[in-house]
Amino acid sequence: MIKTQFITALLLLGAHFSFAQNEVDALNLSREEVTGSARFIALGGAFTSLGGDFSGSAINPAGVAVFRNSEFSLTPAYHTHISSSDYYGTSTIGSKTNFNFGSLGLVAVRNLTKTGKWKSSAFSVGINRTFNYNQSTTIQGSGIPTSILDDYENILRENNVTWTEFSSDYPAYPFDLFLAWNNYLIDTTSGGVEFFNASGQLPNDQTYLSEITGSKRETVFNFGSNYDDKWYFGIGLIFSRNSRTFQYAYRETYDDADTTTSLSQFTYEFAEKINGNGTAMNIGAIYRPIEPLRIGFSFKSPTFYSLDIEYSSRNDAVFGDTSLSTNSPQTGFYEFRLTTPMQANLGVSYVFQKHGLLTADIEFVDYTGIRMFGISDGYSFSKEESNIKTYLTPQINTKLGGEYRLTSNFSLRGGFAHYGDPFNKKSLGTDAFNLYSFGLGYRTDLFYLDGSYQMKTSADSDFIYDASLVDAYAVERTDHRFAVTFGFKF
Repeated sequence: MIKTQFITALLLLGAHFSFAQNEVDALNLSREEVTGSARFIALGGAFTSLGGDFSGSAINPAGVAVFRNSEFSLTPAYHTHISSSDYYGTSTIGSKTNFNFGSLGLVAVRNLTKTGKWKSSAFSVGINRTFNYNQSTTIQGSGIPTSILDDYENILRENNVTWTEFSSDYPAYPFDLFLAWNNYLIDTTSGGVEFFNASGQLPNDQTYLSEITGSKRETVFNFGSNYDDKWYFGIGLIFSRNSRTFQYAYRETYDDADTTTSLSQFTYEFAEKINGNGTAMNIGAIYRPIEPLRIGFSFKSPTFYSLDIEYSSRNDAVFGDTSLSTNSPQTGFYEFRLTTPMQANLGVSYVFQKHGLLTADIEFVDYTGIRMFGISDGYSFSKEESNIKTYLTPQINTKLGGEYRLTSNFSLRGGFAHYGDPFNKKSLGTDAFNLYSFGLGYRTDLFYLDGSYQMKTSADSDFIYDASLVDAYAVERTDHRFAVTFGFKF
């Protein structure tokens, strides 16, 4: 019962308001981007055919077989997110920063017989950060002619909800409309027949603040083998940790000159925290038909997650000198399973002897393959999975990278990656983004030092509530990431 009400409540004020929050959660938990070691970032993540990098070996485990020496590497990183929004002509800036570790890895290489075809084998273990959720968004607008309370009122009427349902043990819409009812933001006329809301006749000011924190990290075990310096094979076992916290506050402020209402302002707050673990496998191969050319392929199975979600909400309202506050009657805990899409990667690279290299990848991800299932109550998520098939679409992501050796020790690098929009044309939402990167590297026989800078650009547009009542907002986002990898060979 609580789960069904929670799903309905989350239809309001989500990340994509025309798309239920559970599907958006599933998509967000399934996405990846180019993070990890500094060289991996600098080359745009195009490592399917290249190998020889710990984070790159997480994309194609055959890459671990390319290593000639055992090594240990560590990558600290700095990330800042900046958002710029426009809503009813008001521009607002939001920002969020954090320090993290992009990767931590150990590679052990064993050289085999010099006379046989099998040249060497290698094993790697470590942690890669595959997605950084951290961001902050502020949306503000003045002179808005409608209220979200108008939307609440319409929902109650369209679903034939009666006031008696708010007084039951499981009140209708416990995470939003119940709070508004309890704080007299929505009420009924005499006799309890018709709903009305407390918004006035004059325009109001609106503020929406959201913050997302957390990351997706993978602990990776890879094994690879080198056959005749022509074929490189690899297999990997992945243990993924997903941690994401999403919280927002929505506020409406009313003009004191509006004599049609005594409402001064109200604030609705919502928070959800998702944590869980998953497992996956990947396999891959790299082929060198001629010395400088490498062709790579890898396949990553779906990741099978067991996740739990904690959620809560509250509403604060001010009527003149009277302040009211209501917390959601059910602050809860729910467990569910999530299956993320499989991935297939194809890459080609060309090494210009000791002068540099060019590399390119294409990555196929079928987001319609996302699946969900309730552990707590056996809820099938059939509606959510239907929405996934309706609103999401398979995507091909592209990655490009180049490296030029300035001297025998110093290298200059650059990269680009485009991640396509997983939403189809039936949805207003857009989650496409581009990554631009460059870096420097210094290498000796005993150690190496790599640095990289990456800029991520994206934009989205959506509605805070019903599109028939309010204009869309627009947000442009820019992420700046700096990473440094310290590597030691032995």
